[in-house]
Amino acid sequence: MNSRQSKIIDLLQSEDRLEVRRLAQRFSVSQMTIRRDLELLQADGFVVRTHGGGIPAGKLRVLQHAFPHYLVSPEKAAIGKLAASLVTPGQTVLIESGTTVLEVARNLPRDPSITVATTSLCVLQELYGGPMQVLLFGGYARKDFPSLYGPLTEATLRSFHVDVLFIGCDGADSQSGFYTSNLLVSSLDEQMIKIASRVVIVTESSKFGGKGFVRFAAPNQVHTLVTDGRLSAVDRKNLVEGGVNVLFAETE
Repeated sequence: MNSRQSKIIDLLQSEDRLEVRRLAQRFSVSQMTIRRDLELLQADGFVVRTHGGGIPAGKLRVLQHAFPHYLVSPEKAAIGKLAASLVTPGQTVLIESGTTVLEVARNLPRDPSITVATTSLCVLQELYGGPMQVLLFGGYARKDFPSLYGPLTEATLRSFHVDVLFIGCDGADSQSGFYTSNLLVSSLDEQMIKIASRVVIVTESSKFGGKGFVRFAAPNQVHTLVTDGRLSAVDRKNLVEGGVNVLFAETE
């Protein structure tokens, strides 16, 4: 390990995320050199590579335990970044479980006036130690994803109100709405929607055309969809006519 790689490890102690471009500028080397450094550090267990950079390995340990081969796609990263830009200082934000909404959490403004509530252990882990207030809703631990759900979670939610909810989906239809494959989770999603002033769906366009087991939201319950540019013109037209504001995230 050379001195530059050692310094990158030092940066991991204070940075939530490292970007290839900024590291290349900092050390006056090419981006390709930095990518090789990060690949080496990932092999040694110090960092997890993401699109355009990397994050400390400890930040992903819950998610990696559940999904050992999980990788952040460029589309997910871009969607998360654009969606997070919708949050303003002083807001209360509710983040559902799922990998795309986790990218929203990673890109939120590190502002102490923002309060984040979640049922996701991954989101809690990502934001732990940061400047924002973080509230974790308790409940039963899901077997298929590191998050909490159930009647206790739903009962607690009824006492709260949030400015904006970020939620993903397992399937989507531009006319009928948004779906999940888990009946019990759908009940939780419906309760989250009830307490939010603004509902933002974050999902890749590939989810459209594949309905899930149960619908948790109709288009008229959703204010904004953040997705990638491959959403079909027909789906976009249907959503806009249904009152949904559609935003397209561009990959770098």
